[in-house]
Amino acid sequence: MNTLAERARLVANLFEDLFQRPGESFGSGSIGWMGVHDEVQGVQWNAWYSRLEQTAWMGVNLEGMLYDGWPVARLIERELLRPLLLTQYRPQVTRPADVRVSWRRDAWQGPVRVKIREAEIRPTPIRLDKLRAEGWARALNEAKQCLDPRRNHRGRRRTQVTLSPSGERAMKYVTPHLQFMTPFDCLAPKAPRAMQRVKANLAPLHDFARQQAERG
Repeated sequence: MNTLAERARLVANLFEDLFQRPGESFGSGSIGWMGVHDEVQGVQWNAWYSRLEQTAWMGVNLEGMLYDGWPVARLIERELLRPLLLTQYRPQVTRPADVRVSWRRDAWQGPVRVKIREAEIRPTPIRLDKLRAEGWARALNEAKQCLDPRRNHRGRRRTQVTLSPSGERAMKYVTPHLQFMTPFDCLAPKAPRAMQRVKANLAPLHDFARQQAERG
């Protein structure tokens, strides 16, 4: 079982067995990772295999998309006004050192993402146990700048980015993308148990994202 597609299928099978439902595929061989998510319109569970890192990942995912009125914008605004991640939810995570927090800047050419050099929103990616209030606020403010201020930060923002690997400067639409993620060994004899353990550790972060992103 050496190909990306084979290992991604294994991860998908583990995910579907754990959640007792079919998963929606994402990723491709050309970009080096493939996986599935739970099809939720907003805060999602997902899992994938990365060829570059040679490991499987499970995560909590919130993309900068319209869904029911830009839930990512609601999460950003609420965390800037009254931050709860570090004070209320991180203490509930049993193994915060296992969790990578990532804010990314997705750039779009129509419906397709394009690679850019400005993708990472600093200080992320960072281990959850290393994240501090100042860094979290800085990442939130930069993520907010990926949304259109003319539309109350409810929509893609058009800005200049650097395409990768060419280095060409171009105007593209961008959106913010939040993930909490943990690697696991999908080839281990007890891979189902390993995935279940990762899900339990990430569960407070799923609760956090869902609460801060929900309508109302």
